[in-house]
Amino acid sequence: MTARGLRRLAHSALGAVAPGAGARWTTDVFSSTRTLGIRPDNVLPIGAREFAVDNSPDAPNGYLWGERSPRGTALLVHGWASDSSSMHSLVTPMRELGFRVAAFDAPAHGVRPGSQATMTQYTRAVGAVLDTLGDVRVIVAHSLGTIASIGAAAQRPGLALHCMAFIAPAATLGGVLERWEGDGLKLNRAKVEGVYAELHRRNGVPVSHWDAVALGPGLDVPKLTLHDPDDDMVPYSDAEAIAAGLTHVRLERAHGVGHIGILMSREVRATVSDFVAEHANREKEGIS
Repeated sequence: MTARGLRRLAHSALGAVAPGAGARWTTDVFSSTRTLGIRPDNVLPIGAREFAVDNSPDAPNGYLWGERSPRGTALLVHGWASDSSSMHSLVTPMRELGFRVAAFDAPAHGVRPGSQATMTQYTRAVGAVLDTLGDVRVIVAHSLGTIASIGAAAQRPGLALHCMAFIAPAATLGGVLERWEGDGLKLNRAKVEGVYAELHRRNGVPVSHWDAVALGPGLDVPKLTLHDPDDDMVPYSDAEAIAAGLTHVRLERAHGVGHIGILMSREVRATVSDFVAEHANREKEGIS
């Protein structure tokens, strides 16, 4: 029997004799931040310097490119099971627009210790970075980083954002869970409901809380959503839901790039750059 088969058998047996322990095990697998096998060396990215993040024990530092700028800072927020390096292709375009650029590894991601995290930890870390930097005017987020970014920004009504860009965004954590195939575990409805309950316990809020549309109605800034209609990890319908449910959203298709490859696409980078330039210039000129 394969290791995957043995794990499935052990999980089924544990779930039968101790459902609570089985739910915790399943939730541990669902909450893994290392599913892509990424654990990079703790070195400074090229051209960056480190900055300390206040009040964030799970993500105590990040990276900055450039000095403080009159235009403010563009914050790049990576997706789940990835790290800040996935967003590096956007550093140069944002720098060319005159922004200082910031990125960081979320709790238990990248160079951070651990292999599991919660959306609450993720969102708090984004908020701590926003508070530390104080001049974030643009947020560009990938995948589940979209929900964390919207949640953190929405909690800060004084945040003077020019715009936000969501790349292959996930609209809800519940949607991610419902699509999840269990990574080799044999799931049934009772086990999925057990994960819902365990995630509620760990996050302090129900899974339904992590909904980009429900979290973001107060974010009255221009938003760009870019998504591949054939994305096989997060469906295009998530981008459509965000575009339909939030205000001032421009929805663009990015064909043939996939969920991860979208970050490497020249066309996507150009679209993000043009969108940010348009709205940063409007703010500079005092145009609403």
